[in-house]
Amino acid sequence: MITETKINLSEQTRERLLAAARVVFAENGFQNATVREICRHAEVNIAAVNYYFSSKEALFAATLNFEPLLALCKKINQDSICAQVRLLNFIHDFLMQLLDKKEFSVQCQFMARELAEPTPVLGKIVQEAIAPIHQFVANLVREIVGKQISEAELRRCVFSIFGQCVYYRHGQSVIQRLHPNLSYDHKEIEAIAKHIGEFSLAGLKQITQNKCP
Repeated sequence: MITETKINLSEQTRERLLAAARVVFAENGFQNATVREICRHAEVNIAAVNYYFSSKEALFAATLNFEPLLALCKKINQDSICAQVRLLNFIHDFLMQLLDKKEFSVQCQFMARELAEPTPVLGKIVQEAIAPIHQFVANLVREIVGKQISEAELRRCVFSIFGQCVYYRHGQSVIQRLHPNLSYDHKEIEAIAKHIGEFSLAGLKQITQNKCP
């Protein structure tokens, strides 16, 4: 019984560290996040990180669970609707996870941060999250435009779609100075998603027309 209790307490401490680390890493990035701050949030001794994870890098790697983000793609793919609507739905849901504090996704934040501030576990993040999601959007673009699109052009289309979305996250400090009264409330995020979706589909439509004989 004593051993089982110790195991349970040990697991609870580890989970508290992971939960705290996700918040601190998402808010501050890998470089600026400190072990002391993580342990303060988790209400554990600073030595706990080395005990459970051996290093800050190992703790960061342990926080990465992209299944909720990948589930977003799976859910959208299961919908029996056209590729255009699925792309619009993806852009909407992706932005909600990226910008809406109520639907905030730590995994989505991690992925977005890697574009601006690569960490020692960049390879893991690319393999487990960024590559599959980029492939998901690439498949939608190819379905919309047609198989005649070149790999280079397809890649640029995918980058353009993600670039529009991620700018609203990474450009916040600039956006707030340009438009002090602008806030990412639910209504504004809906409007941003609608704009990016329609803008992207208009661009894809133009590519399709240019390829017509």
